[in-house]
Order: sequence, then structure tokens, then C-alpha cells
Amino acid sequence: MRIWFVTLATALAATLTGLAVPNVVKAQVSAPRIIAPLMSGDEPIVVTEHTIQTAEGPLEYEARAGRLPIRVDETGEVHAHVFFVAYVVKNRGQNRPLTIAWNGGPTISSIYVHTEFLGPRRITKSGFVDNPLTLLKTSDLVFYDPVETGFSRVDKPQFAPEFFNMKGDVATAAEFVRAYRARFDVQAQPLFLLGESYGVWRTAAVGEFLAQRGMNVAGLILVSGGFPSVKMPMTFWNAMNVPNRTATALYYKRLAPALQSDPQATMTTVKAWVVSTYQPALEHPDRLSEAQREAIVGQLAAYTGVRPGQIDHRSLIMNTQDFLTGFFNGDKARELAEVDTRTFDEEPKTPGRDLYVSRYLRQELGFATDLGYAGELGYSTNLEYRALEAGYAPTPGPERRSSGMQWVYNQTDAAAAAQRAGLVDGEVAHMFNVNPPWTQSAMMLEPRMKVLVALGRYDPTNSCEAQQSIVASLPPALSSRVTLRCYEAGHMMYRDASERSRVLTDLARFEAQAVDDDRP
Repeated sequence: MRIWFVTLATALAATLTGLAVPNVVKAQVSAPRIIAPLMSGDEPIVVTEHTIQTAEGPLEYEARAGRLPIRVDETGEVHAHVFFVAYVVKNRGQNRPLTIAWNGGPTISSIYVHTEFLGPRRITKSGFVDNPLTLLKTSDLVFYDPVETGFSRVDKPQFAPEFFNMKGDVATAAEFVRAYRARFDVQAQPLFLLGESYGVWRTAAVGEFLAQRGMNVAGLILVSGGFPSVKMPMTFWNAMNVPNRTATALYYKRLAPALQSDPQATMTTVKAWVVSTYQPALEHPDRLSEAQREAIVGQLAAYTGVRPGQIDHRSLIMNTQDFLTGFFNGDKARELAEVDTRTFDEEPKTPGRDLYVSRYLRQELGFATDLGYAGELGYSTNLEYRALEAGYAPTPGPERRSSGMQWVYNQTDAAAAAQRAGLVDGEVAHMFNVNPPWTQSAMMLEPRMKVLVALGRYDPTNSCEAQQSIVASLPPALSSRVTLRCYEAGHMMYRDASERSRVLTDLARFEAQAVDDDRP
């Protein structure tokens, strides 16, 4: 699947669409102070004091920026240093949540959920402004950059392979969670893990990893990745793609007038047709007559805004990649974006963005370093190495390869084949079907753990209807603890200003309820 496996670059190079840009607000920030290292291999941590304005009044908080060592437990040898930024509200009450968040990629820094979504300061086209909706109002926040993203680095080149695979990634993230909580003595705070895209898989797997070791996790927040641990047939996934495509066709006014006139009624009709007619047809296409095939293809085309000739008359499907590139009849300038079908691919990068990020980390947060911030891309469209700040590489020397290009999916033996299949047709479902049951296992180990699944209607790789069916298929003891929300947004749902407000409100409410339910 291209969005996670090859060209998430499209999303990360995109303009910051949908952001209402107020006047840039000069930060109120104290002079940095230093938390000294505790032992060999530790590094100093920079602390600054800040204030932002919210609807409820001034919000005063402490920012911590630094790198924690990833040590081998048996020997204490440091194999990597992981960069993080944490925001902590002073004089917090009891049971204040602690949310540790990351992006996906799989090798992309947390800069997007950090500076466009959850954090107290938000990047806009003109620079950083206060984020009055920040989740910091109700939860302390920690943003985690995986090894070889952000300022995170391996300590020796020979250690790199242990971090560039899924099992190693999960073990590293879990160790960071443990080490951060121990370093700052916050084990008593209710712990929430939040991930976006591939970060959803990391979140689910880390949740299980910690639960197996007796470390209580209050909740998992799964953004734009669904409930990643339930196996369903490909016919199910192919059928459940249709409602999102209908919504896209409605957005572009590509449907017949009778369907276009009442979008809500059309969506209801399409969902019913998918369940009653389309999915059963996909399960046994060889049993259909030619007339039945033609009828299915014609109806699918009518509901998704494409021509019947673009649909495979044998399999009765149009895969995701073909839908994105063919929706406007192959017009290269109008290929639907892989992160939001309401936009087009290859959007220009926002001028000055890299400098804003650099100044924020180095000046506003006081983390003065000459390391390059490798936060922009794990993959790029032409498989070249790219980064927010590309530092030195030996010249002459071997071709520089991003960590994403070195990545290995090894969560199961079938993962590599599933990845190859997804690269062909753009269907992440191939990988869904080989993932272990992380989430179910974590929830069974932690009987009070809650899960929030957040999805975007215009995300071509996640289906609200698919996830509704999956959650409904769970045993009641699990499904009753899952909250599912579908937003009128894309994969990076926080780039839609109105939906960002809704999502943040829902996150705060979810965490508060989970904490309240967890009390004895």
C-alpha cells in the first residue's frame, strides 16, 4: 500500500491546508534550565516555562526537550538515544492523564501530531501560534521520535538493524515509555498511547507489550489506522471501500443528479447496497451471469463516479490505487491525494516551514543542537533520502538511504508478502490480515482499558463502515469498551480546522471517561 509503504511523502510535503491562520503569537517563554544527567550515557534535558491563552484562561506549563538512552537491560550498553518533547502542567490534580503520542510512516517523527494537532503551539503558514484547543488542557503530553527520525540516533551503525523492523520498533517504543515514566516519576498518572497511521499498529502492539509486563495502560487512541488486529476477507475490505468513494464522488459532484441531490440519503442507500448486494457478489463472482456482472459494475460505477470500463468486470473491483489515479480519467494533474481525496497529489511544500520547526525546537524549547532534524520523510515518491534538515553524509560513500527504505515488516512471517501485495494495489488490508491480535490481547490483559478509533471519511485507506463492522464483531466484553468516531476529514484529520476542534474535544472526553471508569 503506497500511503504507508512508499508515498506517505505526499502527505508530509503537503501544504498545511485547512488551517485558519491568526496573527503569529510571540511565545511567552522562560530562560532554559537543565536537568543534569543521572548516569553514564544520559544527556542533559532542557526545561522551559511557557504560557498560552485558552478560552478557559492562561495555561501555564513546563516543556522538556531531550534524548533518553535506549539501554540493553542485561548490560546497560546504550544502543540509541531517543528524542522527545514533553509538556507538563504544574500543580496538576490527581489522576491527570499522561498521553504519549507518535506519528507513523513507519519511520517519521512526531512533528505532525505534535505541531499541527495536540501540542500547545501550532504551526501555520506564517509561523507558530498558540493552540487554545491543545490536549494539554486536560492531559500531560509526550511526543516520541523513533530512532533515526527527529534528533533520535543510533549510537553505532551496527545497531541500526535492530530498530528498523516492527518488532524492534515496538520494543524500543515500549522501553521509552517505561524509561520516561521512571525518569520523571509519573508511573501513577493514567497512561494513554496515541498513534496515527502506522503509529496505530505501534500503539496497539506497545499496549499489548506493556500489558504483558504488568504496566497498566488506561487507553489506546488509534488515529487513521482502524482497529488493526481483526482479520477479514479481502472481499470485505474491497466492499467497504465503496462508501468513502461515494463521499468523494459527492464532494466533486460526479454523481447523477438524483444521487447528488440528497447526499445523506445516497450514503444510506450505498451502505445498504454494499452489504446486501456488492459484498455477496464479490464472494462468488464466478457464479454470476454476464448480465448480473454488468449490473453490479454499472451500479458500482454510478455510486463511485467512475466509468464502468474502469472497473475489472471479472473481479468486480477497482482497487484503491486505480481509483485515486483514474477518478478524473487519468489526468495526472488531478490524481486524488492519498491522504485526503478532496485534494490532489504533489501539493507544494509550505515555504519557511522547516525554519519554523527548527526555531521552535532550538529557540523556543531551548534544545540547542547542530544535529539535523530528520523529521519530514521516511519514504519519498522517488525513493530518495529526504529529511527536514539533511545533515552530512560521507562523500564519496554509499548511497544514503532513509530509515523507511531499510524498514522490515516482521510482525508475522506473512508480513513481507502482504507488504508486496499492498504496494501493487494500494490496499493496506493485506497487512491488516497478517497482524497479530494486539488490541484484543491488550484489552483482555487490562480489563479496564478503553480504545478510541478515529477515522476520516475522505481517507482512501480506512473505511468508517469497515471499522464499525469490525468493532461490532468483537465479543461484547471488548466492543463495549471501544469508541469509534468518523470525521469529515482525511487521513491527517487535524488539517481540517473544524474537524480538529471536534477531534480534540472527543479525545479529552474519552480520556476523562476512561480515567473515571478506571477508579475503583
